Amino acid sequence: MATTIVTPTLLNALYTLLDTGFIPDHDSELAPLLRGVAHPVSEAETGWVISSVLLERLKATANKNEAACTLLALLPEIRNSWLAIAAARCKEAGSMNDCTILTGLVSALDGASVWVEALLSKAALSATPYAATERECTGVSFEQTAALPILMRVLSAAYSLSQVQSILLAPLTSVDQSGMDANRNWVPGRMLALPGTTSDTTFLLHGKYEPAEEQPAITWVCASPWVLLLAMVVYVQDTWKAEARGGLILELQSGQNCYAPGEVGIIVQGPEGDEVRCGTLAQLLLNVLAYLNVNCFPYTPEPSVLNTLISPILSLLITRRVWDFKDSAGMQSGHYQIHPVFADSCYRLPGSKVFNRTGRQLRQAVRLCAEKLYTEKRPLPNVNRQEIRESQL
Repeated sequence: MATTIVTPTLLNALYTLLDTGFIPDHDSELAPLLRGVAHPVSEAETGWVISSVLLERLKATANKNEAACTLLALLPEIRNSWLAIAAARCKEAGSMNDCTILTGLVSALDGASVWVEALLSKAALSATPYAATERECTGVSFEQTAALPILMRVLSAAYSLSQVQSILLAPLTSVDQSGMDANRNWVPGRMLALPGTTSDTTFLLHGKYEPAEEQPAITWVCASPWVLLLAMVVYVQDTWKAEARGGLILELQSGQNCYAPGEVGIIVQGPEGDEVRCGTLAQLLLNVLAYLNVNCFPYTPEPSVLNTLISPILSLLITRRVWDFKDSAGMQSGHYQIHPVFADSCYRLPGSKVFNRTGRQLRQAVRLCAEKLYTEKRPLPNVNRQEIRESQL
């Protein structure tokens, strides 16, 4: 069988997927690598969108060059060439007096040790037909000693990916750029680029948030995913308050600039008026995305990182009269709420289409996640604490 050719076109396609989250594939040439680890954009597999499955399993690699090698290792011929080197390294380590070296290699391989064991009879510590590709991606060919940690990471991640390849991921449709069809945009498997991150905009929810000059606020909000998500938070807050049974408070601790907050605190009120601190706004947003099965690209940040990323968006929300800030009064801290001007826009076209119709699932996610935080964080009644202690005895 002819050796698999790794062309510059193939490598560039993998880098494009890792950099932007999408790569077209009109001839389905990438299917052997990406089927099961990326979302097809149609039943005909004419393109691929990066998935949370792929991003999660590529965390074990050090950079996108190793990630590209990991994807190449999903092709059996390439993988077997690299497994032969790994097998030779394991044999070499097994002949040494210090058994910890072999133990370390097996540990680094993780599940891929099964692959290596099956290829022990073909162990070969020599250059592979893919040495040029190896050097281009990592700066060293894999038979060299310096490449050993890289090879272990690549094979381990490739094995992890291979275990999910048989589970085909759902196709994704293109994004409605206007944002009016929120049901189409905020679907399971969709990727949301982090604020300010450059990405594909056809199949990923983009991370841009700067409004165009003279752009109406409601148009800007609907067309900017992070802005819409934050606007939905204060819309839910407003409708919840109208029920007079619980609610959501977006608190700004003293000493912070309301236009550039380090973090916005979340307080959820129970039906009886009790208040429970539930972390920060970033934590609520991450919970909402997890509930919707919408994932961040190129990675899911810690709440502290996301708090920093959304800070400049909050400034724009205030200046564009979407959010409003009420200064501290008496013993109370300052807090954010929906701006009356924007609140009116949510009940008139085109705003009502998103906030009351197509964005219903997004709206429900914010409310449900806030209520879940309240349930998780509220202190247990004394009687419940006693029951728990007794059950643990």
